[in-house]
Amino acid sequence: MATLKELQENLTPQQQMAAHLLVANEFAGKEKRTQEELAEEIGISRKHLHTWRTEDIDFIRYTAALSEMKVESYTTLVDAKLIYLIEHGPSNNGIPSIKAIQEFNRLRGRVVNRTEVSQLTNEPARKRLTDEEVAQGLDELNDLLK
Repeated sequence: MATLKELQENLTPQQQMAAHLLVANEFAGKEKRTQEELAEEIGISRKHLHTWRTEDIDFIRYTAALSEMKVESYTTLVDAKLIYLIEHGPSNNGIPSIKAIQEFNRLRGRVVNRTEVSQLTNEPARKRLTDEEVAQGLDELNDLLK
């Protein structure tokens, strides 16, 4: 997998700026701007920005890498909040959050989701035929073919 620096080398400075603005915009919440506004700041048309976002694989990968870095930057915060919920519970009553404990164990690989499928039928189980019963059945079939 390419590093961020390697991905960046395949883009123009304008594309790099666009990628940073797009990622920041996705995390902006209520202050999120339109694609038209972003394109204007970058100095390109909205259509050109759309083409980069949907057809330029280098741009797409660079933008995805930036987004992944942003998400990864929250790991410590998320872990701290999870531990807080385990220690104090969601309502500060001192009772740990069972959901937080389950999530903690799932993230650490201590809990594995498993699905088991059982098929129940109302038909009685068939008994296994003996060699003699199979031979008798074959003889009956041969007689029918004569």
